[in-house]
Amino acid sequence: MKLFINKTPQTPNVSIKQKELPIEEQEKELLYWESQYEKLFDNIEIRFFQGHTDAQMIPIISFQNKKIVFMADLLPSIGHIPLPYIMGYDTKPLVTLKEKKLFLEEAANNNYILFLEHDYNYEYCTVKKTEKGIRLNKYGALKDIFTH
Repeated sequence: MKLFINKTPQTPNVSIKQKELPIEEQEKELLYWESQYEKLFDNIEIRFFQGHTDAQMIPIISFQNKKIVFMADLLPSIGHIPLPYIMGYDTKPLVTLKEKKLFLEEAANNNYILFLEHDYNYEYCTVKKTEKGIRLNKYGALKDIFTH
């Protein structure tokens, strides 16, 4: 069995020296996920998204009756909430657009707290449905939510 590495202009920094490498030569175990959702623990689940990179992992943590979602590059900042705004170097931008639309609708319906890894000003936001689509609802520092 062989693992094929497909470098693209969007992913030039893949740290494997060969394009084709036998799995038995790999130093680390490869994990094959059977679905786009895995429950790791009672309070942590992982979602997999295919648009930014293959199988980008988005952890969802249940804490104090809330769900906190580490958005990574699916939604890096509040400026990326409108649907057309996605990363310019996504490997599959149309897939990102579809995944983002579905997830933001779910986030609005369930009042998820979206942790923003790349936003310079805000640590989190929530979103809401409006007549113009999904838009910013609340934003700020996580400490403001979990002060009790």
